[in-house]
Amino acid sequence: MPKPFRVIQIGFGTLGRSIAKAIIQRENLQLDAVVDVNPELKGKRLSDLIEGEIDSTLTIRDDLQQVLSDFKDNPADVAIVSTSSALAKVVPTISDCLNAGMDVLSLCEELSFPYEKNPELSKKLDEMGQKTKKSILGTGINPGFLMDLLPIFLSAPIQHVETIHVTRNMNSSSRRAAFQKKIGTGMTKQDFEHAISTGAITGHVGLVESLQMIGDTLNMGLEHVEELPPEPVIADKKIVTPFATVEKGMVRGLKSRAIGQKAGKTLITLDFNAYADADPAYDEVRIDGHPSIHQRMEGGVHGDHATIGMLLNLIPVIIDAKPGLYTMRDIPAPHNTERIFKDSV
Repeated sequence: MPKPFRVIQIGFGTLGRSIAKAIIQRENLQLDAVVDVNPELKGKRLSDLIEGEIDSTLTIRDDLQQVLSDFKDNPADVAIVSTSSALAKVVPTISDCLNAGMDVLSLCEELSFPYEKNPELSKKLDEMGQKTKKSILGTGINPGFLMDLLPIFLSAPIQHVETIHVTRNMNSSSRRAAFQKKIGTGMTKQDFEHAISTGAITGHVGLVESLQMIGDTLNMGLEHVEELPPEPVIADKKIVTPFATVEKGMVRGLKSRAIGQKAGKTLITLDFNAYADADPAYDEVRIDGHPSIHQRMEGGVHGDHATIGMLLNLIPVIIDAKPGLYTMRDIPAPHNTERIFKDSV
């Protein structure tokens, strides 16, 4: 019988529950443990926390060190880390997992392309990977694919690239509550601006990393990279989402932009728009050059479902990779791997 890849999951928030369910439902994956420091989750059964019927007897554990110790003679193949957007906060967890004999996949946005913002931590992680003979990869749908890897791929048949403009126009109404909260859904304009300025809400994290990945990969020589302050999108009528009721005049979500320039000319523009009832919703890449390319996905890609898909599909890839720190541009072209088992890697 084909052997599944064994997984330890660290982080069990709203998205984490969907990740765990998806792992359990995949025949080529086996969930060995779930860890979360939330004391309210300790000891609770996955089957009681995840919607729908799942075949699992696992309970949530709060002590990663104890879990790693329990598996020290037979470690899992990969650890999935989905705890923080800040690289500095996840490095200790990644280090523990590497030393325990596991490759690491993480949704940490700052890990998607860490070399310019966190050069010392990037070097440290790569050295850890080399020392433990394990691999590390930051991934996700965005950053990780739609606004960085996809335009990089689409540049392949272009002889001369002049400018790149990527737009993600997302209807946030169907996204998880935690996402709607961080884009300010239901706030007043004044509260939104205060929350953004103080860091109480973050908006989208990873836009600069996506831009830097494109610019560095295509060697565009960017001299100035800037993420502009997010702007609130104000409702002109009452909107009801599963997370909040947005009254007229309140914040539906936000618009964010990052630009990369050389000699005063904008070469890369990334527009991230996420707000309730956005219409139309789409993901779009425009590359002006010779020849030009315009790729548009009507309806857009559902971020939560696609993020989970990226994680699961990259498990065989990162396990098969040579030791060290990777970004999405460094690995073979990603693809669906649900029919690939441990025996075939």
